Amino acid sequence: MHWDIKSRLNFSLVSAFLLVGFVVAVGTYIFRRYSNKPQETAVLQVISPAVQDTWTTGYTYTIKWLSQNVPIDNVISITIRKVSPVVAQTEGQEFDPVVFTGFEDTGSKEWTISSMYPEGSYVLAIHSSPTGSGGQVISAESAQFSIASEKIIGGQKDESGCLIAAGYSWCEAKQKCLRTWEQYCTAAVSTTTVFTCDDKKTITATFYPQDDTYVDLILSDNRSISVSHALSASGARYAKADESFVFWTKGATAFITENGATTFANCQTAE
Repeated sequence: MHWDIKSRLNFSLVSAFLLVGFVVAVGTYIFRRYSNKPQETAVLQVISPAVQDTWTTGYTYTIKWLSQNVPIDNVISITIRKVSPVVAQTEGQEFDPVVFTGFEDTGSKEWTISSMYPEGSYVLAIHSSPTGSGGQVISAESAQFSIASEKIIGGQKDESGCLIAAGYSWCEAKQKCLRTWEQYCTAAVSTTTVFTCDDKKTITATFYPQDDTYVDLILSDNRSISVSHALSASGARYAKADESFVFWTKGATAFITENGATTFANCQTAE
């Protein structure tokens, strides 16, 4: 009787050890099989413009891209840069690097090319960004393509006589042709202030107190820029959507930052 109980006890212990071993083995397999499974890589690829494409100012083209494993609520922005050799900046060569910003990932976007882009080689960049905090920005660049200027000939005007290929459109409020990135189309009464800055630079700012949506700036380096009103804790702040250009003014003072650097400093009115 004594040995029978001992045998049963030994059998129970062996069974318990075997069961524990089985559970550990299964758990290890599940952990290795699923917990270390690599996440699918997000892919963003620009399809158009393609290599050696030539796109002409004044015409509309389709920018196309492919998104794979990208969060569905990400938004798309498109930027442009000119490929070197970089020539010295002259009047008419300054352009906003932001083409589009903050729209849904549709895989394509129609783009009417403005004449603000000088002829040459360019690259477009597609940026997929999370709408909330955190997350990773996914970017991809197009192949190098060319922008050519449309030769202005008779008939290339709209019904109001505005040169379409040059980016002009009719502003009913001001009764004239203008380019919206240079001047705000509004019937509101304007006030103009001239600021004198360091290094003999100047800013001529046109405000619209009754319609304070934009400020029109003429800079001493021959740039004309219309910038939208932005949030500010103190004073008035006007900025491009990507914050690459910011105009601050408070009382009789002002300054401009571009890509985080102050380019027009210690600006004051003559009053």
